[in-house]
Amino acid sequence: MIKIGVTGNIGAGKTTFSNLFKKKSFIFNADKEAKKHLKKHSVLQKKLVNVFGKEILRGTDLDFKKLAHISFKNEINQKILNGIIWPEVGILITNALESAEKEKYQYFIVDAALLFEANFQHLFDYIILVTAEKDIRLKRAINRRNIDLSQIKKRMALQLSDKEKIKNSHFVINNNLDTKNLKKQFNEVFKKLI
Repeated sequence: MIKIGVTGNIGAGKTTFSNLFKKKSFIFNADKEAKKHLKKHSVLQKKLVNVFGKEILRGTDLDFKKLAHISFKNEINQKILNGIIWPEVGILITNALESAEKEKYQYFIVDAALLFEANFQHLFDYIILVTAEKDIRLKRAINRRNIDLSQIKKRMALQLSDKEKIKNSHFVINNNLDTKNLKKQFNEVFKKLI
């Protein structure tokens, strides 16, 4: 089984790219799986409340928007959040990989924006970086998410630059154009992975 990490900064199109690996692929979306895990993990929630305070709650439930607002306020808060969440995500990836191996998938794909920041690159045979120009990423992020421009810019500022990520990637996908162009680049890379 070929293990592939797909990464890219906010709005680059990494999830769209990852979803092109449909047949014979186990696709693990790190962000979605981390949220799912956090929703049902009271110990993790208590850790976050202890660190960030009750303002991240709506009633007794964790409010992901409030958590994001506080954790992306600055680099220290982001490091604290990541220090709590990333070890859990690492376990989730390992468990998913075991399932994928048992089910005899041909490809194991992990879609993770912070793959390098979390130091997960050693888990993969290949790393594919999806990039796009900043103004295009901004537009996509605004259209896709229900967070405001200032929050998107804060998140962008806290992510490693594409320049840093390119150094450690096997393939770089430039996603400044449309889905048709993205599929064309996917097919070119896919031929090299077979």
